This record gives sequence, C-alpha cells and structure tokens, in this order.
Amino acid sequence: MHYLKLCISLFAGVLLFTSISCSTKQELIVLVSEDDGTTGVLSIDDGEKQVVLDRHLSAAGVDSRGRAKKTDVSEKELAQTFALALSAQPEPPAAFRLKFRSDSTRLSPESEGVLVLLFAEVDKRGGICEVEITGHTDRFGPLEYNDQLSLKRAEKIKKLLMERGLRASFIRAVGRGEREPLVKTEDGVREPDNRRVEILVR
Repeated sequence: MHYLKLCISLFAGVLLFTSISCSTKQELIVLVSEDDGTTGVLSIDDGEKQVVLDRHLSAAGVDSRGRAKKTDVSEKELAQTFALALSAQPEPPAAFRLKFRSDSTRLSPESEGVLVLLFAEVDKRGGICEVEITGHTDRFGPLEYNDQLSLKRAEKIKKLLMERGLRASFIRAVGRGEREPLVKTEDGVREPDNRRVEILVR
C-alpha cells in the first residue's frame, strides 16, 4: 500500500518539505530571502560533504540516507510545493502615525482618519496581534512634563484599542518624551510633526 505524508514548515527564511512514501524519506530544503531582500547562509553537512545554500531559492534535496544534493527551485515550484507554509505566514507589520494637538492628548483633525485605519488593521487580524505604541512630544515644555505627556498619549491609544476588544497583554505603550523628534528644533519650539504617537501592528 502506497501512502504519502507531507510535512511543511517555515522558519528563519528556510522552507522544509518532507515526504514519506513506501518507507523512503525525501526532504527538500529551500533558502528564501527576507522581506528586505537579504538572504542568510545555511550549511547542510551529510557526513561526507557540506552543501551551502547562500542565495534566494538555492535548495538541497536530502535522501533517506541523509545524503544532500544541491539544486535550485523556481518561484513557481516554490509556490506549489510550499503553498501551505506560505499561506500560514503572518501578515507583515503595519505602521501608523497619529499626531496630537499642542500640550494635549487630543488627536489632531488629520489623524482621525488614520485612527480608523489603525482600528481596521487590528480588526483584519482578528484581534490576534501585538501592538507597540510609542508616544512623543515636541520640545515645548519641561523634559519631565513631556515624558509624562508622551506616555499619556500612548496610553490613550492603548485604551482605545482595549475598548475595541484587544487584550491589554497584546499592547505595549511607552513614552519617549522629546528625545526622538522627527523634526529637530531648538528647545521651547512647538512642532506639530513631533507631537505624535508611532504605532506598529504585527
């Protein structure tokens, strides 16, 4: 009786395909590039020789005796062979920037629409996501006050997300005060672009 078992996994830019049929085991290991185009290096030692994978779509077949042979796969073959693993990859991170009124935790008018997009992104992920919220201020006001204000801005967005059902344990909110401005200014200057909250959803 013939049977076929497929085991597909994805980790650290490496795709592994295992098939077992009639007591013979075959593995295909494929190196894929990261989202930014970079590719790592993977070395496979079969006891007799080393097979090095060092570019996108370089691959190695490993037989039932552990012998590795270098090969290549096409984008089409990659998509067909690893369809299950590729479909299971998480959504790429999404970034949002909300701006605030001066000396306030109230959003600026132009950020109301961005807030709607943020909510939509979290909803699209089914509420199963990590959200990093970093509050910032401009350089108007004392340093200590700006530290507190930036945290209050971040905490406000956290509260809004929690009110929509996102668990608190999925959200990290911090304040950076005036330390990381988008626009560098002298102390005491009001700068709308620096009064913001940066949000990363992943």
